[in-house]
Amino acid sequence: MQNNFFLELIPLIVFFVIYYVTKDIFFATGFCIAASWCQLLLYKIKINHISKNTWISTILITVFGGLTVILHNKTFVMLKPTVLFWLIGISLLIGQAIGKNMIKLTFNKEVDLSERIWNRLNIAWGLYFIFLGILNLFIAFNFSEYMWVKFKVFGSLTLTFIFTLICIAVVSIYRKKA
Repeated sequence: MQNNFFLELIPLIVFFVIYYVTKDIFFATGFCIAASWCQLLLYKIKINHISKNTWISTILITVFGGLTVILHNKTFVMLKPTVLFWLIGISLLIGQAIGKNMIKLTFNKEVDLSERIWNRLNIAWGLYFIFLGILNLFIAFNFSEYMWVKFKVFGSLTLTFIFTLICIAVVSIYRKKA
């Protein structure tokens, strides 16, 4: 069962709104941690299911965000997206290597593709998430805090949306050729 996209955005929205209003990354991070746990509670009440990705994200924001707040060091919260992106990317690539195509397992009921295309999609998404983690590090440590917040909230979502559209276009071209 897939989680609701808008519920997934609650901690991110809370983080951005609090940061935008206060310009205090520590305060915003604390609220983001609380919002993540509220999100889990909403999932439990609403659909009685919490995905592994939501658990992992909540644990990561709790650990990295907690370190940020406790040690008053924004580096930790800035590292969290990279760790999450790399976990996803590496798990997709390792899954591919051991014969478990996670993209196919997730979407094979909605889309009928050849094994070759599923494998290429899985590898593409794995590499994309590794790239996104690298890009997060580059922005976090070469630009202002405010620019990183904007990238975290808008940039990574926009890039993922664009990458999704590219994948859909490529898949539709391959499906027409098949």
